[in-house]
Amino acid sequence: MARISFPLPPEEEPIHHNQVAASVSRRSAALTAASSSWPAASDLFSEDFLAESLDEQEDELSRLLVQVETFSQAAGSGPEELFKFRELLLQVAHSVFLRWKVLHQLRTMALTDELTGLYNRRGFLLLAMHNVRLAIRSSQPLLLFFADVDGLKAINDRCGHVQGDALLVGCGEVLKMTFRESDIIARIGGDEFAVLAQGGTGEARDAVMQRLNDSIALMNRDVLAPYKLSLSVGAARFDPQNPLSLSELLSVADREMMNRKRARSAHHPQSYGRSNGYTHS
Repeated sequence: MARISFPLPPEEEPIHHNQVAASVSRRSAALTAASSSWPAASDLFSEDFLAESLDEQEDELSRLLVQVETFSQAAGSGPEELFKFRELLLQVAHSVFLRWKVLHQLRTMALTDELTGLYNRRGFLLLAMHNVRLAIRSSQPLLLFFADVDGLKAINDRCGHVQGDALLVGCGEVLKMTFRESDIIARIGGDEFAVLAQGGTGEARDAVMQRLNDSIALMNRDVLAPYKLSLSVGAARFDPQNPLSLSELLSVADREMMNRKRARSAHHPQSYGRSNGYTHS
């Protein structure tokens, strides 16, 4: 972390005791207020989850804040003491930064799928529920897509789990190519993916399906592999005027996905793992 240097006051401008004390008191109050506004660990995770990871950082931050408060209440003196106080402030800022970094890393690990880099089920549910609440307040429709990778078990059995994992990673890349950064894309199960996207018209749904088909075709054309990516996809519309819960939306999209999978299996029983992606109808 880059250190910030604070210049000492010019010698020709002497610092009076009252000015130093007032400055130190204001800085201490501001620092304490800023620290108190940080989200508590329990707001993000359970205490058990963070107990061993953050104890040392919490103790260090508390100790430094006590020192800052003690120093701010002590009788002020000259520039040397003010410089020491500034150095102490830097230590506190560094400790706060480390605490934020640990929280950020833990939150990322807790909400992200390690294989694909997408959100995991926990991350999807957390962010999707937040977006559903926003959609209700703003009267904006949403589309939820539920996708299943066709024939993953057969590919694992025939080509090995390394190739199966590569297929899942490829599916994640296809979804990122298809959807916007503001959409919530997640791997919520072994071969199951979900996306919550803005917009809720039939035209928007058809446009997404076409982009998805194009992305799958591009992936299958450019990536050399003994198989081709194939997805079965279902969709559900969230109407803010007649809202469904997130679990209900997932169920609707899942039923449509299964119906499409059964229909494709009946017409092309040997196609999984070798055909192109979603067949729009």
